Amino acid sequence: MTMANSKWSAKKFDAVTHCCNIILGIVATILLNTFCYGQPNKDQPPKFDLNGLTSTYSKNYFISIFDKKIPDSVQIVGLGEVSHGGYEPLAFKVNMVKYLIENKGYRKILFEFSDIGDIRAMRNYLTHKTDNDTSYINQWVKKEAFMNAYTAVFPDLLKWIKLYNDKHPKDMVQIMGFDIRNEQLDINFVLNKYIIPYNSQQSQQYVYQLTSSTSDPDKISLINKWFKSNEIDLKTKLNKEDFYWLSFYVNNVTNGLTYVIKNSKTKTSKSDSTNLFRDSVMSENVKYLSGKEKSIIWAHNGHVVRFERRYMGNYLNQYFKNKYYVVATDFSKYAAVEVTNPDSVKDLVDKKHPSKIFKSAPSTAAYNILDRYGVSEGIYFRQDLIRMNIKEDINVIDVAGVPIYIPEFNNPADALVIFSTIYPNAK
Repeated sequence: MTMANSKWSAKKFDAVTHCCNIILGIVATILLNTFCYGQPNKDQPPKFDLNGLTSTYSKNYFISIFDKKIPDSVQIVGLGEVSHGGYEPLAFKVNMVKYLIENKGYRKILFEFSDIGDIRAMRNYLTHKTDNDTSYINQWVKKEAFMNAYTAVFPDLLKWIKLYNDKHPKDMVQIMGFDIRNEQLDINFVLNKYIIPYNSQQSQQYVYQLTSSTSDPDKISLINKWFKSNEIDLKTKLNKEDFYWLSFYVNNVTNGLTYVIKNSKTKTSKSDSTNLFRDSVMSENVKYLSGKEKSIIWAHNGHVVRFERRYMGNYLNQYFKNKYYVVATDFSKYAAVEVTNPDSVKDLVDKKHPSKIFKSAPSTAAYNILDRYGVSEGIYFRQDLIRMNIKEDINVIDVAGVPIYIPEFNNPADALVIFSTIYPNAK
């Protein structure tokens, strides 16, 4: 081979190598973009923007991601949080709620809280015309928010809803609580608001039996007997809204006391039977409270996702079928989240707000996307995960700080929002 040919061959080789590098770069970019955003190229949303999801609300950003994915026929959207004590999932849900209200016509938000004990007072405030003083919202959040992450996100959401309702007095957003509690407070409310005013002659008897040391089964029997014997008369005397809530509260008092009884028969309130009972009740509450209106469920991943066991998401999926849409949240690296059980935290610094660090489980979609593709954050829809051959497992951390493994089930969520890391409060 001559020197000239050698030089020509070297130049040709360099040119071919350069072209190959360009082609490989383009292919890598296409693959990374496809997997990073969880979208086919033809349906590409804007670049994954953590700030756009959790901080400054951008209606157009949410439209670009979800508008074509959530059919107008969907009645119930379940928004899950991987942990109650993590900021990023809750901050995302605040912005997602705003988008669903503004662009998809959702008018009810059902929270994993007690209605009487937690939500009722705030619902009344949000649906009644008041001045621009929002100090009541701050006071309510301080009293009701049981974790730092909720304290950080609730004021923004509630003030936004209040402003929306003031501007749309004939098309207001209502918040409701669908959880059950084992509190005497529920009984006292039914007693004072309904039983005493409509049964004045027997009021002392009811007060004694429902507030004394009468056994829980007897209280259940008494409340149900009172309601059934007075139901027709109450329906004529009460306005439609009052009777609607009375029916709900009587049912919830009954289920709440049944929950207490079940707990008393087990060593821990976290027993499987009590959890399954609670979820079955919550699913019925969601169906009752949502009625035929487009509603948002704000709850833990473990309640809204579709699992094989009889948790709430399973019941709702069977009832609403393709009108039920689930958006779950997760993390790919680690989550430093607040928990309610200080005993589960080593080297405790803050006794009032103990935090615990969790690593993403190796079986989860979030972990495997990071492991295979090096992508730690993104929004993925079910077809994306199927195309990528990624199992649909999702992390679940309970309020006490226990990671819960729930076996994979077909289509647990329709959309999965993955954060790289989760913190107990805004960074």
